[in-house]
Amino acid sequence: MDGIKDAISTWGSIDGVLLALHGAMVVEGLPDAEGDILRSVRDLVGPDTPVVATLDFHANLTDDMVRLADGLFGYNTYPHVDGYERALEAGEFVARILRKEIKPVSYVVRPPIAPPVVPARTGWGPIKELMNRAFEYEKEPGVINVSVYGGFVYSDIHDAGLAFLATTDANLKRAQEIATDLAGRAWDMRHQFVANMKSPADAVRYAIEAPSGPVVLADVADNTGGGASGDGTEVLRELIAQNAQDAVVITIPDRVAVEEALRAGIGGRFDALIGGKFDDKHGAPVRVVGTVKVLSDGEFVHRGPMSTGVRSSMGRTAVIRCGGIDIIVNEKRFQPVDPEVARSVGIDPLHKKIVLVKSAVHYRASYEPIAKEIIEVDGPGLSSPNLSRFEFKHIRRPIFPLDRDVEW
Repeated sequence: MDGIKDAISTWGSIDGVLLALHGAMVVEGLPDAEGDILRSVRDLVGPDTPVVATLDFHANLTDDMVRLADGLFGYNTYPHVDGYERALEAGEFVARILRKEIKPVSYVVRPPIAPPVVPARTGWGPIKELMNRAFEYEKEPGVINVSVYGGFVYSDIHDAGLAFLATTDANLKRAQEIATDLAGRAWDMRHQFVANMKSPADAVRYAIEAPSGPVVLADVADNTGGGASGDGTEVLRELIAQNAQDAVVITIPDRVAVEEALRAGIGGRFDALIGGKFDDKHGAPVRVVGTVKVLSDGEFVHRGPMSTGVRSSMGRTAVIRCGGIDIIVNEKRFQPVDPEVARSVGIDPLHKKIVLVKSAVHYRASYEPIAKEIIEVDGPGLSSPNLSRFEFKHIRRPIFPLDRDVEW
């Protein structure tokens, strides 16, 4: 926050402020970090300077965030592939305020629904329907923006969950009607926000028996983007136990395993524990006996819809062949949403029967076009859609689906 304050103070006179925020940040003792940022900016620039922000689809929208900003523009996609477009939209919004073309007002409604991230993706089901309805509202004269927020239930703050924000040109009544309508529609579809997943054993068995691939096994609970360790082992354990063939694991961050592979060298024998080293919430380490097939610096370039053209590093990387399974182990924790991760070490997921990916939803942007089928796995982990695995202390209750007997 000090960096933002210093930048604003350095500029002196400012026409407007445009921020790129997430919306679900929680700091110890501060559940609404973005609200605090907006308050600090507002205190610096005063009540008449436009303050506008883009927000992630997973923002937990609070009253302070809505009150302190002139406009909030949420991503319309999950996987998030429209950040650039939302930034342009927000920038034009600031310009229209400065030209005195509009006098924006906003209204938010938060129904008592806090979905896990997996069933809240925008490409199917209830969120797709709600997004399409929001787009229709945006065609109305005087309706500036209608944002649908899936929220981030794992933040465990009071306002976590679905939110609908409508912004109009000086028509608060219409904004209220739009947000209320969308919230009501979401409530009617609330039972679609429950994830249906297979156990690790059943998921692996299903993939092995599938007539063709790639069958993508999504270890959705071990998504580093949602706070998980990334080195979960339960699906890998099943792949080994069931003697899966023509499979690839993308990826398991394990510096110790990488060091062991480097000592063995390409073609050398690998016999060590993999994964399960960050914590005790994602499965115990698995002993892997195999051969080192590839050693790499872990550098790759994103070619998929997310972060296109961005050069990334997963740290030093090795591929361990264990029976019919290629296991990519690397040094850095990251979410391997792009098939280029595997291609950078000579493995094309398109030509594998079984592909295990550690991601909740973002992987779909690249993998849906090439997968014969996607199976979401109910393994352990901090981003599990199975909310019964967690103890919630701060989120408002009752709320669906944590509570099934909810009236609204």
